[in-house]
Amino acid sequence: MKTLLVAALTFAVLHGAGPAAHAAAFRIDETGTVVSDPVINMKWRTPSAGSRVLDNTVEATLRVDVRLNLAPWINQQSRIYMVLAPVNSDRVRARWTTQGRLLPGTVTSGERALVYQGPAGPAALTESLLLTLETDGQRLTQQQTLNFHFEIEVGP
Repeated sequence: MKTLLVAALTFAVLHGAGPAAHAAAFRIDETGTVVSDPVINMKWRTPSAGSRVLDNTVEATLRVDVRLNLAPWINQQSRIYMVLAPVNSDRVRARWTTQGRLLPGTVTSGERALVYQGPAGPAALTESLLLTLETDGQRLTQQQTLNFHFEIEVGP
């Protein structure tokens, strides 16, 4: 059996907001965000009963307690995105559920996904995400670091 590789997970922790890659988007200060297990072992997905399809997917699930500093944008109409930076291996897909303050969703490495739309607030938005990561286990040949961060766009 092939040895499973480890994915190291980091959420960017910034002190202050600065411009992001997207027009009119700013990176959100995530000081206080905690990843339950920052180094995780990916495991082979269990095939569904009766399935004859070969599945090379490896996956891992972990909890992330997010803390976003929205004070600079309080009460402004906003769109908040979770961003997963590009990776050096095959694309990684992250999907998550929430407790309801942010939207559940899916993002693929190199992309971003909308997690909130409306007036920004409270000043410190907290949310718990149950995050599932998956990728092609045949193409994952070395330890991979996954970098997530949050961006905000304000205005109509």
